[in-house]
Amino acid sequence: MMTGIYYLPELHDFKYLAQVPWPRLYNEQADWVATVEELEKWLVSYCGPHWSEWAYGQQTNNDYWLACIAFKRERNKTLFLLQWG
Repeated sequence: MMTGIYYLPELHDFKYLAQVPWPRLYNEQADWVATVEELEKWLVSYCGPHWSEWAYGQQTNNDYWLACIAFKRERNKTLFLLQWG
């Protein structure tokens, strides 16, 4: 699976932002690539395509330990927060 380019905020018009802790992969090496891949795999499976239903959002603060995702639909934001929040 190809991940986003270094988790950079993207240009989009999605208004539903969610910030959650990055997932922890206990059975694998602590590696940011595996973490981004795990999160993106879930987003594509449950919310839809990248840039169509979700995109990386601009952090509202400097909390680098939080992933910031912007969603097109409020229901996807809610589902995301229930899973990862």
